[in-house]
Amino acid sequence: MGQPFPGRSPSGYGPPPAVAAAPRADVTAAVLLVIAGVAGVAQLFLPWRTVTVGPVGTAGTGAVAGGDGAISGWQIYRLIRAVPGPGADLSVVMYTVLGAAVGGGALILLGLAMLMPINHRPLGLAAMLISILLILGSCWMLVRARSIFDVGLNGLFDQAQIGWYLFLACGVVGLIGALKPLTT
Repeated sequence: MGQPFPGRSPSGYGPPPAVAAAPRADVTAAVLLVIAGVAGVAQLFLPWRTVTVGPVGTAGTGAVAGGDGAISGWQIYRLIRAVPGPGADLSVVMYTVLGAAVGGGALILLGLAMLMPINHRPLGLAAMLISILLILGSCWMLVRARSIFDVGLNGLFDQAQIGWYLFLACGVVGLIGALKPLTT
């Protein structure tokens, strides 16, 4: 018996074997995950909302909290951490704020790993799970805004600053970046 025809399987029957494409970097997913990660880390240090405190000190100058009237995510974490025996709502907020920063760091590392020529599906799955947790934390804070910040949802967005919006956006952008390698 001779050689099989070119383009046929080695046994001579059936279709030719499929040629698998070599893995390559997923730049779109990497950029989206790094942006989401930077947003998650930056929310910890940027101002979340404007908080005004009444007169402070002996002169009654009417100073505001933090000097400029803004409170950052780290300050929110520290304030809740200082409360003796915080309730379940405040405990979830405390760990959500800190978890967004840790999750942001993980999304940055996963985004950088997307630049390597490897199979990106496991990385995309890990990024998707982190992003879903970030979104759930954001939703918790939106639903419980009255009991956490002592203002309604409208009041919360009236006082909101860049850190709050980055906190809300990091999970959504991370989910989009995570779905990219899972669908391609």
